[in-house]
Amino acid sequence: MKGMMKTIASAILCTMSLSSFATQPPVTDNTPKEAYDDITRSLSDLHPITFQAPAEKYKLLVFIDNQCGYCSDVVKNVKQYTDAGLTMSFLTVAPGAIRDSVIEDMGRVWCSADKVKSLQSAMAGFLPDNDTTPACSDLVTRQSALADRLGITVTPVMVVIEPSSRTIVGSQSPEHILASLKK
Repeated sequence: MKGMMKTIASAILCTMSLSSFATQPPVTDNTPKEAYDDITRSLSDLHPITFQAPAEKYKLLVFIDNQCGYCSDVVKNVKQYTDAGLTMSFLTVAPGAIRDSVIEDMGRVWCSADKVKSLQSAMAGFLPDNDTTPACSDLVTRQSALADRLGITVTPVMVVIEPSSRTIVGSQSPEHILASLKK
């Protein structure tokens, strides 16, 4: 787990160096060590929703919001990604202008009994019938806070976390991702 956390930290740090993500400097993570410590401390408690690849080649941490059309495309086509060997783990980013709405909607996803099915439905425009709880809303808020601290302000952002660190911005096909990783 510690090795995976170090790999995730390295991947996230790559996102921090891309100026297209940051409209302002990260709030608390001013050095790579601080970012690594923050990720190590918080990621295990953020409970990403994961779609496991049957024959995993790479693990991707994907930052999304439910009002992002490109994010919907990624989730809608998640089977294509997993069939290509890409394990996809999703966390929420709640952009400022729609923050409360995203937190409420995605809190319902993280509160549902079947989070995988709920995420797929929510990204297709069908929110789960259940309500969110303060604990689920807090979880989504903490996921978004991690993205904020790391300077991630656009979605989707895919961070390859194993075996090498790369950041992919936007909805890219599995074939494009695999081709770029082979370079």
